[in-house]
Amino acid sequence: MFHDALQQLLKPFSRQSGSKARRTPCASLLLSAGAVVLFVLPSLAARLQFDRSAIAGGELWRLFSGHWVHYSFDHFFWDVLAFGVLGLAAERRSCSRFLVCVAASTLAISLAVWFWLPGVTDYRGLSGVDSALFGLLFMETWSDADLAGERRQSAVAAVCFAVFVVKICFELATGTNLFVHSAGSGTIAVPLAHIAGAGVGFLVGRL
Repeated sequence: MFHDALQQLLKPFSRQSGSKARRTPCASLLLSAGAVVLFVLPSLAARLQFDRSAIAGGELWRLFSGHWVHYSFDHFFWDVLAFGVLGLAAERRSCSRFLVCVAASTLAISLAVWFWLPGVTDYRGLSGVDSALFGLLFMETWSDADLAGERRQSAVAAVCFAVFVVKICFELATGTNLFVHSAGSGTIAVPLAHIAGAGVGFLVGRL
């Protein structure tokens, strides 16, 4: 029942036919599983998180790995849930664009934090990558609707985009995350990560 409901929810974002529509989204499942494994092995988190001093010392893998570790269950749950849902939809449309979007957004977000938020010494979480996948799906869905002249599909995409903009504005105005309880999780909102991620997603979707 849950699977059927999820398929209906993602239908506007998952227009594929034939074998591609039935393909198991292995990459998104494996990446989600990786985040789960790292969460249940918290001793690895400090070695993988974005750490400014460690990166300056040459541990460049943290620019990528830091997105797959989290500070708390609340932080982990919402990030990985969004990644799983958005990743499933994006990969079913195009595995190559999904992988490019994930790889490019992890680097772009880390570099944005590095250069424009020098006060941020450590960073974790998939929320920026989630924003990238949202941007990718939005651009693909909007383009499909425009080519097909489907106003209903365009309206769905526009509403989703409006909700995303409201979320970013809320984070900028309050300094807190919309879904993650910052006081309980020990996290602070980093809207720049979400903006940078969405930008990458828009670009990949446009190309």
